[in-house]
Amino acid sequence: MDQHRTDTSAFLAANVDCNATARLLVAEDERPPRVVVLPAGAEVRIGRADFVEVLLEDHRASRVHAVLAFDGRAVTIRDESSSNGTFVDGERVQGVRRVEDGERIEIGSSKIIVILTLSGAPRALAPEPIATADDVVAVDPVTVDLFALVRRLAPSDLSVLVQGETGVGKELVARALHRESHRAGKPFIAINCATLTESIAASELFGHERGSFSGAAARKIGVFESAAGGTLLLDEVGELSLVNQALLLRALQERSICRVGSSRPVPVDVRVVSATNRDLPLEVAQGRFRQDLYFRLNGVTLLVPALRARPRDILPMVERMLAGRGRRWRLGPGVAAALESAPWVGNARELRNVIERGMALAERDEIRLQHLRLTPTEATAGPPIGDEPSAFRSKVEETERRTIVAALDSTGGNQSRAARELGISRRCLITRMERYGLKPKPVSSRAD
Repeated sequence: MDQHRTDTSAFLAANVDCNATARLLVAEDERPPRVVVLPAGAEVRIGRADFVEVLLEDHRASRVHAVLAFDGRAVTIRDESSSNGTFVDGERVQGVRRVEDGERIEIGSSKIIVILTLSGAPRALAPEPIATADDVVAVDPVTVDLFALVRRLAPSDLSVLVQGETGVGKELVARALHRESHRAGKPFIAINCATLTESIAASELFGHERGSFSGAAARKIGVFESAAGGTLLLDEVGELSLVNQALLLRALQERSICRVGSSRPVPVDVRVVSATNRDLPLEVAQGRFRQDLYFRLNGVTLLVPALRARPRDILPMVERMLAGRGRRWRLGPGVAAALESAPWVGNARELRNVIERGMALAERDEIRLQHLRLTPTEATAGPPIGDEPSAFRSKVEETERRTIVAALDSTGGNQSRAARELGISRRCLITRMERYGLKPKPVSSRAD
């Protein structure tokens, strides 16, 4: 160990918050994401040498490429005169650079995202990130909590109602329930109820016999029978007509179905998971959804949060989207901050569209801010692109501005505490403060 490393370690040992930890989410092209825990007072080396604490297989990394240190309050990084440089959110590290909570370190094609857990503000981070699909990793505490609940519910046959905005990944949650259950070896069948007209819904759900109606030239097996022994996802279940809701209720109550044109019941063993972006209690109150069916479907409700409510998931999701595309992509300056602070009304589906747009327009291997071509709905920093924002958007922005001001006031101007109260990263808070022209206030003497 060199003298600089010894002196730094001695300083850290005397100036640490021992209850704090940092976690490093390490993502490489050929390896699944992994978490490295960095306790207060620690200093770790990153590189290809077999003696370093964070080993990378990236051929663009030097043997000892960089050193990370954590003093219990902040993470710092210094480049060890590497050949290809160390970057934090697209900016090359010169000397020692502080790494903010949620910022991304780039070494070659490898990415390391810093996640802080300070004393007094513990975070429910799983020991390992939970991969739910090729483009989704559950890193944000709210998403980790959701998939922890999924794992607890998976072994039972309790009916589950999955609610959330369009594009949040409700089907991914249903698939995770199936994958973690004893039914994993049986079929997972999903049907979109919004595509079923009243005349064909019963046939698609329960099947029909030959000759049961005009055009029924052969027996048809419905999705309930097709999913036998497995899991059936009724997506957009709130779109079913009242007539078909009654048929569905009978099938769930009796655990059997009758094909159209037959009176013979067919027993079915299937776990039903329903999904909707509608407010079903409101639909019940307004007479558009049967209350007894709602109670039958709602053994337990899983609410999938909107992407803007789990900003820590955004960059890991982007890395998954970029991985395995035949080229090694990097994000240019300002891109990560723009992605984290966008409202993502269309959630993961909208994010994927923006990233694919960026790849299509990018030159070489770097996606820059102009390549994303964020629309007024997607952008949150700087002037809107195209037309002036609508009155609705103006009201949303004013509400957001007042919320930020209130959080800053309640924390005496402490941006770190305000960001934690708002559930966003400090960098995201600063970006939004700049957008709304909010100046940092002198921080009061209150402890962070």
